[in-house]
Amino acid sequence: MSTSPLALEHVVIPRICGNRILDVGCGYGKWGFLAKKYFWATRQGSSCEEPFVAGLDCHQPNLNGLRAHKLYDELIHADATYLPFRDKSFDTVLAIEVMEHLRQEAGYQALQEFERVAKHCVIISTPNKKCFRGGLTDVHGYNPYEAHVSRWKIKTFKSLGYQCYGLGLKLWPNWFWSATELTYFSYRIPMMSDTLVCVKLLKPQRTLSMKGFSCDQKGSVCESRFNE
Repeated sequence: MSTSPLALEHVVIPRICGNRILDVGCGYGKWGFLAKKYFWATRQGSSCEEPFVAGLDCHQPNLNGLRAHKLYDELIHADATYLPFRDKSFDTVLAIEVMEHLRQEAGYQALQEFERVAKHCVIISTPNKKCFRGGLTDVHGYNPYEAHVSRWKIKTFKSLGYQCYGLGLKLWPNWFWSATELTYFSYRIPMMSDTLVCVKLLKPQRTLSMKGFSCDQKGSVCESRFNE
């Protein structure tokens, strides 16, 4: 969702691969804006090609609001558990602050869909703590999909071949860790973090089974260009 921590952009944007990007759970359009504004900071950002960014959300009022701003090249009303695209339709699939809004079974199905439609990379973020809640009222009215109904752990993503990083520390509120360099420790030791960022670089031979989600090859993470 678009209410993700501000510090996420420094971890997410450099790991975007290719110029075709799908933003699942696009919300208010934060990641559509950032992907286009800072496309130069992605792995293919130096290319002359313009990015194509599609936004997908299950809450129609969010999409109605986004159309007026033209942040996305395409907007789709659909559920994360069934993406209406062909296999390998996008280079990168973003699911930022989405997994906690899905129950476990639906979440596993969504992960399968992310990997099906992504050609190169899947990038996920989710809270690294219990933060269950009900739906919220936003500028469009009550949104039941804003409810947090599940918690996802590092070991789950690692077992599926994701490389996990952390942001923030559980000991301090977000405003504190986003203004300090303490995030370095949680970045390298994600179990200490407030928020998880999980990245998987897909390989052509990889398979994903619905039960158990076993992968025959593990993915690796795209390295950040910010340090080059």
